[in-house]
Amino acid sequence: MGNRRGGRGRVIALLVLCALVFGIFLVRLFWMQFPMADYYAAKADAASTTRYTYTVPAARGDILDRSGTVLAQDSPVWDVYLRYPAPAGGELAQVAEQALELLQMTGGEDVETQLAAFCSDVSAGEFLLACGITAEEAAPLYAAGLVRSGAVRLSPTGVRHWPDGTLLPHVLGTVGAITAEQWETLSGSGLPMDALIGQSGLEAAFEPLLHGTDGQVQVTVDARGQVSERQVRAPQPGAALVLTVDAGLQRRVQSALEDFLVTLQTTKGAGSGREANAGAVVLVDPRTGGILAAASAPAFDLACYRSDYAALAADPAAPLLDRTAQGLYAPGSAFKPAVAAAALSSGLITPEDRVTCTGTYRFYPDYQPHCLQISHGGAVNLFTALKYSCNIFFYDVGRRLGVDCFSHAAQTLGLAASTGVEVPEAEGRLTWSSDKNFTPGLALQAAIGQANTAVTPLQLAAYAAALANNGQRVGLHYADRTVDTAGQTLWQAEPEVLSRLPGGEAVFGPIREGMVAMAGTLRALDGMDLTVACKTGSPQRAERLPGGGYYTNSVLIAYAPADDPQVAAAIVLEYGGGGANAAPLLRTVLEAWQQCQFG
Repeated sequence: MGNRRGGRGRVIALLVLCALVFGIFLVRLFWMQFPMADYYAAKADAASTTRYTYTVPAARGDILDRSGTVLAQDSPVWDVYLRYPAPAGGELAQVAEQALELLQMTGGEDVETQLAAFCSDVSAGEFLLACGITAEEAAPLYAAGLVRSGAVRLSPTGVRHWPDGTLLPHVLGTVGAITAEQWETLSGSGLPMDALIGQSGLEAAFEPLLHGTDGQVQVTVDARGQVSERQVRAPQPGAALVLTVDAGLQRRVQSALEDFLVTLQTTKGAGSGREANAGAVVLVDPRTGGILAAASAPAFDLACYRSDYAALAADPAAPLLDRTAQGLYAPGSAFKPAVAAAALSSGLITPEDRVTCTGTYRFYPDYQPHCLQISHGGAVNLFTALKYSCNIFFYDVGRRLGVDCFSHAAQTLGLAASTGVEVPEAEGRLTWSSDKNFTPGLALQAAIGQANTAVTPLQLAAYAAALANNGQRVGLHYADRTVDTAGQTLWQAEPEVLSRLPGGEAVFGPIREGMVAMAGTLRALDGMDLTVACKTGSPQRAERLPGGGYYTNSVLIAYAPADDPQVAAAIVLEYGGGGANAAPLLRTVLEAWQQCQFG
């Protein structure tokens, strides 16, 4: 009897417990389905929502000439991205196939493989389907509703465009995808791994200013396939870079150089300029150091640079070499004003002191170099030595000065010294007593711009400007200023004095007189309405002529007007056949400068 009552009690207790648990379950279920329904729905949505951010490339700044003519700018194109997951009602593969068909592109196995790999990564967010399509090519994607539905995203970007890609191609430079090595250096700058950056020339030198600041957008794709976007950071366009170069003058100087090389090839004899095949011309403002024109020949077209790169790189004429900044040449007799400046500023000579030119310099018994004695001989002062380029005068003065003294003066005036220019430049070299191959005879050759001495056309232009400025050398530069999209100047170049050789007018006045007289001996300069101070050079090359002797380059430095210098010039012609051969080209470019300057 007692056991029955106890069993019945346990059953009742168990039933009560079950009822209680079931009641709690019903209450919990009611609580979850009604009071907490929105909370759990939101959690479910969040669990099935995809979020990612993408970069909106900033518009790259233009590069302009001094008057606002566009030299380089971005043309708008779009990259096509396939979104994952696909919007409601669309399959990713089908959307990809439709988009490629509308773009008249064939996906192929490679795209299918990439798409399969992409789909396996639910966090991927987007897949790059096509690059650099035009507005016309994008129109079918809009018409088909793929953009409106969010199935694909068109990301605006820019492709560099040049109204005339033959103008200043080496200096403007190129833009390209960031490399792995560059990414390691720039990874902290906020640039994405697929960023396009300046790779050479001014594009690279002014990359941060031209690039601007990329924007960022956060994308949310919810469980129903609805796409929403939120701008995290607006893109800030890059600044425009305004150069000191005059586009019209640059075009005329380039054409003049190219045409003149052909003229030499067709009118000169063997060893006298017929072999001329390359060269450089630089014009600068000696007051500011602004580069007005810089031509290197042969050259190339930036618009065809990538498609033609293999052929350009293999061309023995080296069109990719910027001869203005990277070409190294002996200056020859164009070096003589530097020796004169060293001698005058040190007090070793006066303008009236004379050296007897007998045609052979006999100071050393084992090395006795010669002078051509063109239109001179006997006792020669500085004026006559510069006018007729007397070697004997400069052998003697250079020997008495010492090679280190006149090389130091030449470097102060800009030879084998950094010009300050924004693009990479060769260092150059002079001849010093510490050189491994130094001999007294080498010092004599150095005094007339040969020996170990080799400089760039940009350095020659800086040197010509320093002579024009009474020994004060200003830094050369291509950039004049940067301007934001509102037209406000962000940065303005200012003349920078890099070095100064003492002496002023007492030193450089007599040199100017000799250089003006030298210009008067060049028939090609007759009748100009511009007083020119110049010095030619005919440096020997290493290659020997078939009949004896050596091939020569043409080198010429100049500034004008001589009494109020506003332009300084340097010309180098490989195998040009002597400095005088460059005089017609000098006249052409100076007259082009006058027309651009004064209309």
